Amino acid sequence: MLSLSLFNLISYFAMSVVVAFFPIYFQYKGLNPAEIGWLLAVGTFISVFSQPIWGLIADKKQTIKRIVLLLLVFSLLTSSFIFFADSFSYLFFAMALFFFFFSPVQPLVDSLATAYTIERGKNYGAVRMWGSIGFATSSLVTGIVIEWIGIENIGFILGTFIILTFLISTRLMDRSTKMASISTSLVVQTLKNKEYVFFLFAVFLITFPHRMNDSILGLYLSKLGATEGEIGAAWTIAAASEAPFIFIMALFLKKFHHLQLMAFAGGIYFIRWFLYGMTDHVWTIISLQALHSITFAVFLVASLQYVAVLVPREMLATGQTIFFAVQSGLGGIFGSLIGGYMMKELGAPFTYQVGSLFALAGSLLSFVMYLSRKKRVLQASE
Repeated sequence: MLSLSLFNLISYFAMSVVVAFFPIYFQYKGLNPAEIGWLLAVGTFISVFSQPIWGLIADKKQTIKRIVLLLLVFSLLTSSFIFFADSFSYLFFAMALFFFFFSPVQPLVDSLATAYTIERGKNYGAVRMWGSIGFATSSLVTGIVIEWIGIENIGFILGTFIILTFLISTRLMDRSTKMASISTSLVVQTLKNKEYVFFLFAVFLITFPHRMNDSILGLYLSKLGATEGEIGAAWTIAAASEAPFIFIMALFLKKFHHLQLMAFAGGIYFIRWFLYGMTDHVWTIISLQALHSITFAVFLVASLQYVAVLVPREMLATGQTIFFAVQSGLGGIFGSLIGGYMMKELGAPFTYQVGSLFALAGSLLSFVMYLSRKKRVLQASE
């Protein structure tokens, strides 16, 4: 459990650089919001395919540790292409290549953490909260360091964090028990599960504006006059506020169904994005990032744990990487493309207001699914 916690702490150092500071780096390279949206979208587009592929390989090979080590080596190598790129087309190719290897790393270790905590009756949140702490710490420190050394040197920071993640990964332990072999029929059976498909659709609706915020928040704050340190502070507040909620989610899951918690998180997301669209004051927006605690934290743990309920045990890594492919992949594609385009053409406030409606739709769908499931359970018990 210590190795998993350390992995989350260090790996989210690298993730914070990608999420919080890549848009600012691309802006430094002279790209506009729409072009930046395309670069972020191609990465998440690739992750839609790479995450399930590597999840399937991990399930077939019955090892996550060796796959993660391999992916981190290639992540380090391909990340260098991004910082040597001198054109949009080169950046486009470099981002696709980097995300093919980098994006599956965290979902795979999350599936390992889920399996570990289920087998031993541990609290998943106690492992995952270290990722939030790592993201929060790195966002703040990286923002300050970038102000000192310049955004053009961000590649050295990312490379250092990936190397540290690799070193921690050598301490990971693979699954303690081997599972039954995965089969094509099992994959087809999982993908034909209507409840799983509707669940993924609800995940997309709630995730879309979240990923849109990931792509435009730094650009919007920068446009309003925020410094790199203030942008880092915005991400730090979000990540730091989510850590305690992730830790105590085990208590909520004992009292409420996963879908109830998803619906609740979607409703708060609706309020959050609506408020973002109502202000253009830098520190008001930064302060509103604290709502991340009861939006993303509640949503992530509830939905991720629900995957373990919906898919066969042998399909856990595959099922969770499909979940992440929708959550960070499809959500990221549409969020980056539409967010970047709408910010350029219609402004960030209107973009956030549109995003709030998607979150509301996802919340309502989750609640309808909960009522439907509750009805089936009652009918089965009669």
